[in-house]
Amino acid sequence: MFTPGRAKGGYGRIREAATAAGDGTVPAAAAAAATPVGAISSSTAGFRQPSSPWAPPALTPSRASRVLRSGGGKGSSDGNQPVFVCDLPHQFRALLGEGKLGTQGDAAKVQGGMDGKSGLSWILNGQHLCVWSHLHSGTCAILTVPQLGLSDKEDSWLVCLVAHHVDQQTEVGYLKGCDAVSVIMCSSKSLALVYWPDAFSSGEKPPIISTGTNNRALTSLLNDDRPSNHRSNSGSVGVPLVTSIVASSSTSPDVSVAVASGSDGELWRFDCGPDGISKQQIARDVTGAEVGYSVFATNSSRAWSLVWCSLPNEGVQQLLLLTSHGFECWNVDLSPRGVVTKAWTYDLSNEKDVMYDLAGQKQVWLLDLQVDESGKEFTVLVASFSKDFVTSSSHMQYSLHYFQLWGEGEIRRRAPPQIILPKARVEEEAFLYSMCLRTGGQPAGSALILAGDGTATVAHVGKGNHVRLYQFDLSWGAGKVLDACVVPGEDAGAWIVLTEDAGVWAIPPKAILLGAVQPPERGLSRRVSTTEEPVKDERRQLMFGDATELQRLGSGRVVAGDAQLDQVVSQWPSQDDEAETSVGRFFQQYLASGQLTSVLDKLQNAGAFEREGDRNVFACTSRAIVDTLAKHWASGRASGVAVLATVSSQLADKQRRHQQYLNFLAASKCHEELQHKQREALHVIMEHGEKLAGMMKLRELNNAQAQPGSPDNFTGSSKLLPPQSSGEGTGALWDTVQLVGEKARRNNVMLMDRDRVEVFYTRVSELEELFICIQQHAGALVQCDKAVKVQIERAAELAFACSTVLRVAIAYHDTQHAWYPSPEGLTPWYCKPAVRSGVWKVATMLLKLKSEAEASEPSLTPGLMTQLEEMADLLLESYAGAITAKVEREEEYRGLQMEYWSRRDTLLTALQQYAAQVAQTAAQRAGGGGKGEEQRQKVLQKLYTPLIALGCRHAAFSTLFQICMDLDDHKLLRRLMRESMGLKEGRFSRFVFEQCYQQGQHARLLRLGEEFGEELAVFLEEHPELLWVHQLKLHQFTAASKTLFLVSQHSTNSTIRQRRHLLQLAKLAALAGGAAGADEIAQNVDANVAILAVQEVAAREGVTGEELLSPGKLVDACLKSGSRELVMGAFEVFTNAGAKFCSSNYNLLEQAWLRAADQDDWVGLKKTSDEEPWSDDHLLEALQGTLLYQASKHFFGEAGMILPRFDQGFPNQIGVTADSAEAVESVLAKHPSYTYAGQIMLTAFRMGTSLHASLDERDADTMADL
Repeated sequence: MFTPGRAKGGYGRIREAATAAGDGTVPAAAAAAATPVGAISSSTAGFRQPSSPWAPPALTPSRASRVLRSGGGKGSSDGNQPVFVCDLPHQFRALLGEGKLGTQGDAAKVQGGMDGKSGLSWILNGQHLCVWSHLHSGTCAILTVPQLGLSDKEDSWLVCLVAHHVDQQTEVGYLKGCDAVSVIMCSSKSLALVYWPDAFSSGEKPPIISTGTNNRALTSLLNDDRPSNHRSNSGSVGVPLVTSIVASSSTSPDVSVAVASGSDGELWRFDCGPDGISKQQIARDVTGAEVGYSVFATNSSRAWSLVWCSLPNEGVQQLLLLTSHGFECWNVDLSPRGVVTKAWTYDLSNEKDVMYDLAGQKQVWLLDLQVDESGKEFTVLVASFSKDFVTSSSHMQYSLHYFQLWGEGEIRRRAPPQIILPKARVEEEAFLYSMCLRTGGQPAGSALILAGDGTATVAHVGKGNHVRLYQFDLSWGAGKVLDACVVPGEDAGAWIVLTEDAGVWAIPPKAILLGAVQPPERGLSRRVSTTEEPVKDERRQLMFGDATELQRLGSGRVVAGDAQLDQVVSQWPSQDDEAETSVGRFFQQYLASGQLTSVLDKLQNAGAFEREGDRNVFACTSRAIVDTLAKHWASGRASGVAVLATVSSQLADKQRRHQQYLNFLAASKCHEELQHKQREALHVIMEHGEKLAGMMKLRELNNAQAQPGSPDNFTGSSKLLPPQSSGEGTGALWDTVQLVGEKARRNNVMLMDRDRVEVFYTRVSELEELFICIQQHAGALVQCDKAVKVQIERAAELAFACSTVLRVAIAYHDTQHAWYPSPEGLTPWYCKPAVRSGVWKVATMLLKLKSEAEASEPSLTPGLMTQLEEMADLLLESYAGAITAKVEREEEYRGLQMEYWSRRDTLLTALQQYAAQVAQTAAQRAGGGGKGEEQRQKVLQKLYTPLIALGCRHAAFSTLFQICMDLDDHKLLRRLMRESMGLKEGRFSRFVFEQCYQQGQHARLLRLGEEFGEELAVFLEEHPELLWVHQLKLHQFTAASKTLFLVSQHSTNSTIRQRRHLLQLAKLAALAGGAAGADEIAQNVDANVAILAVQEVAAREGVTGEELLSPGKLVDACLKSGSRELVMGAFEVFTNAGAKFCSSNYNLLEQAWLRAADQDDWVGLKKTSDEEPWSDDHLLEALQGTLLYQASKHFFGEAGMILPRFDQGFPNQIGVTADSAEAVESVLAKHPSYTYAGQIMLTAFRMGTSLHASLDERDADTMADL
């Protein structure tokens, strides 16, 4: 029941169920104008004026009565032309206004679909969805898409029509009627669902809505600018999109079940009913991790197409899912909220016959799947990308593959695959995934392919498996084809298509038989080049210029016409082929005469500079030179030496010819043009030279292996490994060449009977396959089941071969650097993932074998580590080049950089540890004492020298630091710190600082500051406990004072005594600095010292701990302690914390005065002074002993002399002012003893505040008051 959406639809989503007339009926005028479904009338053969207002009358041909069945009569032109079936509902056109749907603007993208079984079609334009029957006149519903608050930017809808309660079928097989037709719309980006339980019901009923899920990255999806198509172009994107949806009626009335698939492989089930929509994710493994090489485009978890493959049986219906590698069959329980379980899986990559059919293809895409009515026969549309081995040109191939279900999960090929287009133009992956397949139409065996650009092509296989193509087209323009289906019925089966401007049209089988031609274009899309237009016009004139004459021709004349068309097509090359041919012709002219005239202008006019990269015609010509086949192949039975001799001659000739090609580019000034405007293409050309040089060196190594006793053996090159047994057809390199050659032979049927070695050395441009093979088959190549010695020798052989090839390529680049373009943003081939993976695989094998060799073959370990060092150098250079290119292209590189750092540290740490182990062994052999240490240092110097250079190039800070520590060479450490100042990864000096700090080597760290003062100061900003020492060494006394003060306040591990010591140092540093404000800093430090002294007393008495308290918390703790000394200390905190602290903590200060009054027995003192006649001196002495007197004296007297105007700390202006006594009285009046002894309390307070008054006068006044 699935008909996918085609064009980019808007997000307008307000939908109201309504019909044109309001009651589900069609106006009588429209019904009268419509021709009833019936036999074809011969009276309609003439022309009539069109009734549609959107096409000029002069350009509109006759529209015959509806033709829905074959054999029912004669149609116009005897069935040689498309036949008009029905127009789009006039209510829908009236709603949209005048004009064609395809020209309504960006806000009204047109989508449409057809359901052949129910005879229903739908079309979506902006906010309006029209559903009508193309088989029954007068059945139409116009729905309004609801707004869901999502962006309307480049979204498309997938629509399903579900018929409920079908009663019977007519004699022609289509559904006569049903109780209800449900409509399900799903957003391809957000999984939002809109559901109409009955689209044709009368009255206005709002749809049921389910918003999208948060699991589908809505933010990134809604901001995506990619164009959409009829089945959600998600083939080459990283964000998940809905690729397909199918629906069926449930076992429960008025409920529909829908299943949607996503490009990320997820499956979702929706149960849609009048009461709402429930959604659940179907459990499916979406990891899809691919191991090794695969010819298929993406991993096997991707889901592209869904189709029902059986009718419901006991409430369960089987669903077929097309993945990137094959099929999956799922059982769908149609009961509400039923389960969906996987029945079986079929992987095409495991099918020998299928893979043989795909031999020679570089990449394969499974595009769409169709199932016949029995549910047993499957047809798959397949696109593949390949390269012509002779011309090195790239092309696409489209084919149909046929399968049959024999049993539960048993799939067999029903017939050999049928190639539709053998050599089509290369299309974008998004366009490939926009294609849909339709099967079951007439003529028998034909298939219709719908493309995302609105083309419909019928492929018909005739006698002798000869494929002919018919593309639906109306001369006056019908707009895009939105969908197609087959007219149901036993004797029917004609193709009908839905167009965006001209309604529904039928394609009679006779029109396909007479109008089909051999593949006339290099693709199934509308896109053509400028050079193709004249030939295309000639083809169109031949096909459609005299339609009447073609109709009168018999089948014999049609065959003759096809031959004429073949001649036209053969003279119709693509622009790329023409430009490539021109380049080859001028190159041959240059080789023959050395003369070139206006070649640059001619090639520019031919379009030779339009494509970039390896698709550029100059790059294609270069690839053809280095990949060309030998004129005379060596016999498959020839010995390896004979084959290599042939290869040697061929490679030498290719190298000479490639250099001539470079000279041709320079002489024709094409090199200069490429160097400035097509840098990537020129880079590819030069890489061919690099690979060719590497292949030649590899051939020399292979020759050396094939000749016993040769001094150029792999292991002999290291001078550390004993030479292995040589001979023809032995060695890891020979096996690798055989594997790569075999893979190339399997992928190209032209090479199946050729020698593997010659095939390998012929495909120069694919030298990366050598590293891919090593990465995938390392275990077999090393022969892990053999002895350790054999494994080491074979691994070292592979390592030496890889390093030799890469070194030669780099050397070629160095010697030919003048030919290269500027390297910004270009990634060399040896820096790409395939090569990096192969080299890393060799390195990991060497690391693994190293531990095994130490136990069983210690003599082989030195040679093994030498090869590992070489592999590490090449691998790290590859990573550095790849990261540099990404940075220059402003691409994300963090992930690659993390991988680079991880592998760098792994390899260099292993090399450093091995060198240290060898040096330790040498020291033990030399004996104890100074002689052993001397030998150790000597060995370390020798082994560490190349490692230091490697570490410096790749910023291996941990390795370099450990080397310096092992050598105990501080001069080397300082030199490396100076030389590494400009590294992007950071400075080595900072790494050294961090290591010294983490290891507790603070003295060494501070000594480094003598030479790296500024760098150390920046580093120590994060470690102020050491920063002040460095600042004192730099004579930055004022800065050191501030740092010391901060450390004393914020240090978490310091005791109170240590804090006080730091504050004293801060004071000394401030005074030594002599900067402005030094005295103020010193006073501030003294105040903090005094506060610390109070906390020290509190800590000693157990009131507080060693943790530094704020002044407020300290005062509160002192007052709560009840200690006379600590209460007095609270006043010391107040006086040293400052006037601002006092004013902001008035309540706490009030508590302090009251608590000070609590410390003495004022009632007892008053009673004693009254009962016992005290002298004035005795009373004065007693009052001076009270805490209230001492606090007043300290707060307003002594402290006031140091920190002036503490009296501002009282809102009531308590202080030495005229009304001070009244203010203190208002505070002390709250004390319980104030009622009886208030006067004596005030006297003690006033005595303390009158520090500057004369003692005699003060005493006299006081005594008088008492």
